[in-house]
Amino acid sequence: METKTWTTCPFCGVGCGIVVHTREGRIRWVDDDPANLSSRGMLCVKGRFGTTFVQHPDRLTTPLIRRGGEFVPATWDEALDLIAERLPAFRGRFGSFASAKATNEDAFVQQKFIRLIMGTNNIDHCTRLCHSPSVEAMLDQLGSGATSNSYSDYEEASCLVLVGCDPGSNHPVIASRMRKAVDEFGTRLVVVNPKRIDMAERADIFLQPLPGTDVALFNGMARAILDEGLEDRAFIAGRTEGFEAWRAAVLERTVEEYAAVCGVGVADLREAARLYAAPPPRRGLPPGERPGSCLAWGMGITQHAHGTDNARALINLALLTGQLGRPGCGISPLRGQNNVQGCGDAGCIPDSLPGYQPYAGDVAAIFEEAWGAGIPREPGIKATDMVERIEAGDIRAMYIVGENPLLSEPNLAHAGALFRQLDFLVVQDLFLHETAQLADVVLPACSFAEKDGTFTNSERRVQRVRPAIPPVGASRPDWAIIADLARRMAPGAGIDPRQFAYGSAAEVFAEMARLTPQLRGISYERLDREGGIQWPCPNPDHPGTRFLYADRFPRGLGKFVPVRQAAPAAELPDSAYPLVLNTGRVLYHWHGGTITRRVQALVEQMPEVPVAIHPDDAARLGIDEGVEVVVRSRRGRLTGKAVITDAVREGSVFVPFVKLQESAANFLTNNAYDEPSRIPEYKVCAVRVEKKRPRPVGAIGAPPTASRGR
Repeated sequence: METKTWTTCPFCGVGCGIVVHTREGRIRWVDDDPANLSSRGMLCVKGRFGTTFVQHPDRLTTPLIRRGGEFVPATWDEALDLIAERLPAFRGRFGSFASAKATNEDAFVQQKFIRLIMGTNNIDHCTRLCHSPSVEAMLDQLGSGATSNSYSDYEEASCLVLVGCDPGSNHPVIASRMRKAVDEFGTRLVVVNPKRIDMAERADIFLQPLPGTDVALFNGMARAILDEGLEDRAFIAGRTEGFEAWRAAVLERTVEEYAAVCGVGVADLREAARLYAAPPPRRGLPPGERPGSCLAWGMGITQHAHGTDNARALINLALLTGQLGRPGCGISPLRGQNNVQGCGDAGCIPDSLPGYQPYAGDVAAIFEEAWGAGIPREPGIKATDMVERIEAGDIRAMYIVGENPLLSEPNLAHAGALFRQLDFLVVQDLFLHETAQLADVVLPACSFAEKDGTFTNSERRVQRVRPAIPPVGASRPDWAIIADLARRMAPGAGIDPRQFAYGSAAEVFAEMARLTPQLRGISYERLDREGGIQWPCPNPDHPGTRFLYADRFPRGLGKFVPVRQAAPAAELPDSAYPLVLNTGRVLYHWHGGTITRRVQALVEQMPEVPVAIHPDDAARLGIDEGVEVVVRSRRGRLTGKAVITDAVREGSVFVPFVKLQESAANFLTNNAYDEPSRIPEYKVCAVRVEKKRPRPVGAIGAPPTASRGR
């Protein structure tokens, strides 16, 4: 008998609704959910065909403990007792990564365990590697780090500006809604990207700036808006502060000078500014409604050594033009993983409690009263700093849930050397991936298809996740594993074990909602009855919030922050490494590929790492389409297949950061970091490309396997 389960896709941050069809405990196929408010019956190739990883033979099915340098199967009691015995010795030298692929409930219990039992705020997740600069800038300038608008606003906008993102590959369902706006309603489209993406084919203006020159480009747009008097003076006067200091900084250069810095045409830069600030009304715009512009950006903005300045420059543009707080406009940092928004909402960040609440006395007191114990008040260490500070001894043990930093960290050889120095490592995940291979204890977790809970997508919509199949092997939900461990460790930490005596995911969510004002009106009962609900939702009668900032900003007034173009990157091309490497995603794989490499249908579409190179560079280097090439940086190398295309600028190379056939872009990338977000500079580093030389006959050897030398 076939069973249907309505749940939420486990891939990107769009949060599409899916219907999982199962028979005899196995997934047979996946369909779309027309009733889902975010996806409206659409799915991409990963959502529709990419769930076979759930029952892949590689799934972890039992706890593993390292003994004599080898993993041996263990019972849950053996594994959790060992962790409970070892971890207390590392209080003060401990850090934890949470998972943006896990549920809100998983995240909430993990951060509670880290703060209460381990006594530290050293918890973080992959937002550090994707949109932490966006969050830093938005919290400072607006008072909230979330997307301000909804997907429906893309269809109602008169202008869409896509910056440093590729929705067609990364967020295909959002891209479909954007294409609808352009094709059916005449919405104007501006695309800004050093790589020509498919959406550029529909664009009114395509700007292809030199890598690392984003601040100059957005300040140039701002200067053009000021020159033509297109700023929203009423909005600036009534709802912002800091305008004059910011204006003075922008006026330091002309539009022509800004355009020269970033390598784009002056006329195109001015027209992009006009379209964003004062777009012509789209077809069907209600009478009397002001045309609006939506500004969406991705990791092409954030993954730089000046990523926070890039995000600030974009927010300044929105404040300058008043493109916030009404239908058909807003700002959208497009989130990468399925629950990266929710993981931050639930408190898995080092500098605030759940709901982005500060460690202030009155706020902390609420949590301490609810949890019956004190919590640390000082901000913790950010994820990238946890890794870098292993060498100094500041971090000696880690608990990593649902993340694979030995694919996601920059300069992987460096990161691997640091992880091998840890005294104790616990990894909780679906597969024995690169990081898990170094662990002392590995714990098998349930996938999305085996657990109850919620995800929160890029438009702040909280949606249900429901189990479609029984747990694979002895795997357990992440929250249940951590709660079990916490109960074992609680007495030694002076904590009441009943703080972790949850009977269900619904109980966890109820506690999180009580302590998080923006979620207080949401419950499983409402979600099951009404579908997804967008926060803030402060009470049970509240319908949820389509767009933010209608009347005010959480910080009061929106803040202009002057930013100036700095050096394009921490590492620039030279004679030894003459090309610029840019990294990103592709349609057929997801992030590092830990999951999608276990989906044969997707691997068949892209079995090798593609290396996109401009025809003039390829001709100079003697490289033909489809030949194997080696890309080298000062930190490592990868092998891939040449794709000759003018979609990349001359002097640039594009490589997706998925790992295929032992090659991954992060062997090349630079562990230089932005301040204050501490995001790595994944988007710009110096490389050289050469044809792969045939291996000498009789050569032996293989890549080293992960080992901690124990």
